Amino acid sequence: MDIVELNCGTLNMRGGEAAFGTDHFVCRVLLIKDGARLIAVDSGIGHAGIADPVSRFGKQWLDLARPALDPDETLKSQVTAHKWDPHSVTDVIVTHHHRDHVDGLSDFPWARIHAADECRNVVRDGGAGLVPAQWSHDIVWAPSPRPAPEWRGFATFTLDGLPNTIRLIALGGHSPGHVGVLVPTDDHLLLHVGDAFHHHTQLLSTAPAGVEDFARSVQYDEAERMSTVRKIATLSGDKDIRIVNSHDPSEV
Repeated sequence: MDIVELNCGTLNMRGGEAAFGTDHFVCRVLLIKDGARLIAVDSGIGHAGIADPVSRFGKQWLDLARPALDPDETLKSQVTAHKWDPHSVTDVIVTHHHRDHVDGLSDFPWARIHAADECRNVVRDGGAGLVPAQWSHDIVWAPSPRPAPEWRGFATFTLDGLPNTIRLIALGGHSPGHVGVLVPTDDHLLLHVGDAFHHHTQLLSTAPAGVEDFARSVQYDEAERMSTVRKIATLSGDKDIRIVNSHDPSEV
């Protein structure tokens, strides 16, 4: 499977490099080409969020993240720029329900949405961190993920109608039902860990204060989050695994 990594939303965080160790963050989306169809991992900032940012993101988040709100960065625009039909995006895998990961879903209302059951429950019940406007279109939920064999100490799941080589990886702590996505390439495994960590220095316990303060401010369970970070750190030295997260701009 061919994989394209995209930045679907530049975030110019208040505090900049002094607080976060970088002058900007990204919203990393994977686009997996599986034959004639495209499978997205997260959706970043979409056209509806650019048209009406206050209702889709909230003033507080906009003041902190200061997103570029560039239509050319949306997943739909970038799919078109690659000369693919947006309707080829048949499935979107959601790492979690937070606003900068799901705003673009409404650009693909026909796509099936895959997410952990706990994440779906947050959407259904209107839990913390949910922006209802981003879920106001008719969501096409795929069947629940199916338990699969454990991988490197992590619980894994396969997804209905998708290749069994694509697996959800349970990465708890950041939000209910937070997951990563494991995808094989020709020469390595690519592990997108969502918001399990935000900057690579967190794996080295050398993160700028702003990064850790932000991670704590949005976490669901601190002990579980820190356990997840430690487990990912043990994988980071494996040359057969490439680890990316949603927001570190390295290599995007």
